[in-house]
Amino acid sequence: MRKYLDLPDRGEKVSDSFKTGIVEALIFASPKPISSKEIAKFGEMESPKEVETIVEHLNETYEKNHRSFRIKAIAGGYQFFTINSYAPYVSELFREKNKFRLSRAMLEVLSVIAVKQPITKPVIDKIRGADSGGTVHSLLEAGLITVKGRQKSPGKPFIYGTTNEFLKTFGLESLDNSGFKRVAHFFSPIG
Repeated sequence: MRKYLDLPDRGEKVSDSFKTGIVEALIFASPKPISSKEIAKFGEMESPKEVETIVEHLNETYEKNHRSFRIKAIAGGYQFFTINSYAPYVSELFREKNKFRLSRAMLEVLSVIAVKQPITKPVIDKIRGADSGGTVHSLLEAGLITVKGRQKSPGKPFIYGTTNEFLKTFGLESLDNSGFKRVAHFFSPIG
């Protein structure tokens, strides 16, 4: 035991409650979604599956104790989220801090890219029936899309795709998420 903090030595067997604390601490401290594989590695756990089981247990405990937050799988990892009941209070806190707003054009372009990726700007423009240059540039600056490469055709246009920041911003675990598919058509000019 490391007496100064009453922590087990590296490699020493730890209790289930201590493992739970490790998982919770790593998710809390991570500035971005952290994968079960990373948690297992840093927390010296047997497998990512063990981490997933602990996360399920934590969420059950939070719910049972009426906590204002949960751990959510998002963008290939885990992150803490405030539950909807408390969203108005949290959003008020961040109202002034979060000046970045998505315009209708940005939502359209994001929808097209998310549904059709990998995709080039000329194809986006054709689908939308409008030039998307400025919008694509803004989305790149916001980190919601990225350049995935160049197409091997005349002009060699950039190929775009969404990022983990896109998944994080919209609270999605992946683009296969049924919630994403239900809302994407509201913003997309795709028929």
